[in-house]
Amino acid sequence: MGTMTATEDTIRIVSITPLAVERDSRTFKQAASMARFGYTSIVVEGERSNLDRANLPFELLSLEDRPTRHASVLAAGSGPTRARSAFANLFGRLKQLPFRVSGVRFAYDQLYWHGVRTLLHTPKASLYYLHAFNQFPAVYLLSRIHHAPYIYDAHDFYPRIYEAEDLDVSRRFLAVPLQRWLEARCVKHAAAVVTVGEGIAELQQQAFGRRGVVVRNCDDPRLNMKPAHGLRDALGLSAEEFLLVVIGHAKKGQALPEMLEALAHLPSNVHVALLGMGYEQYQTHIQDLKLRDRVHIVPPVKPFEVVPFIESADASLILYYPRSINYLNCLPNGFFQAIASGLPLLYPELPELRNIAEQYHLGLPIDPLSPESIRAAVTELIRNTDRLAEYKKNARLAGQMLSWEREERILSDLLHHTLNSAQGARG
Repeated sequence: MGTMTATEDTIRIVSITPLAVERDSRTFKQAASMARFGYTSIVVEGERSNLDRANLPFELLSLEDRPTRHASVLAAGSGPTRARSAFANLFGRLKQLPFRVSGVRFAYDQLYWHGVRTLLHTPKASLYYLHAFNQFPAVYLLSRIHHAPYIYDAHDFYPRIYEAEDLDVSRRFLAVPLQRWLEARCVKHAAAVVTVGEGIAELQQQAFGRRGVVVRNCDDPRLNMKPAHGLRDALGLSAEEFLLVVIGHAKKGQALPEMLEALAHLPSNVHVALLGMGYEQYQTHIQDLKLRDRVHIVPPVKPFEVVPFIESADASLILYYPRSINYLNCLPNGFFQAIASGLPLLYPELPELRNIAEQYHLGLPIDPLSPESIRAAVTELIRNTDRLAEYKKNARLAGQMLSWEREERILSDLLHHTLNSAQGARG
């Protein structure tokens, strides 16, 4: 394993995310793996999760809690200080200002939410694992203060999540250039860079001159816990209803309107569950198409409950389309969660998704922007029960190969190499 002299249980790895970790399954899985490797694993989340902290595989700190006992810069382990109080008062007043320009709002978020709070309330670490470039300045200072390296994990290709036509003027000419500059600095100074797929890694190489190590978002069955009710039971649907599930929070790069149009022309026993946040924006469209009884907006469940929750569905709809170069190269959590649940896929022919779906024969390709394509694919699954059963069997087999247990070996080697290199640099 290398030349590290300190025992692994004395090595503290602090993972930092601006999200609630209950909405960030990648951070959750990785932090659990770090604990499994024998490190002291701590997650600092930007928003508070509704999780039972005593039973988590890692220690969880929320910036919203302002845990002063962990303030690592001003006086680790001390109570509130005059400097900390001054920071809080200053930015508390700024928080009340009416930000009408998105670029200015971004600057404020960067300074306070991702900067000051992260800096003041993140504990000392042997290694920082950063899940969002927004928090780079704070983590960079922490790494310098504590002589600890950091690893940057890019969940998307952020410079091109949105194309220019999707952005207002201030965001296009202020926020986006600042974000790109910030991420470039983040990539440059990181001890290592990680990302979710080969397509994003190639885009990173082109944009920043550095290719990320690929650790895919496969499911970890060792973490999964069965919820009180599965999806079908929660919706009160019988086995005769054909249930499709869309997994993950609503995003602009999903063809939701087209899916609803397709559903309106399918038999009345076909239902769609939208699992995640943000789908309420489609309520008017759902009502206009008279689909209120067949489209079910389901609140998100815990990251370790998703797979057992959805396995009672009949198939999974993946509705991403190439709205931007980031979406063109996406490889989302929901894709792997559907496979781990043994669900056949109706998938777009985006390169990363298509390669895996075709390799394991997991379902039917669709054009998400074509309601007729979606309708035809769903009809084929309903009519051809033998094909449906074959896809389910293939998904179960693929789930054994596309597992987090395999992916975490890459993570383990990377962490060990980074920590050994840092120890060697310190002499």
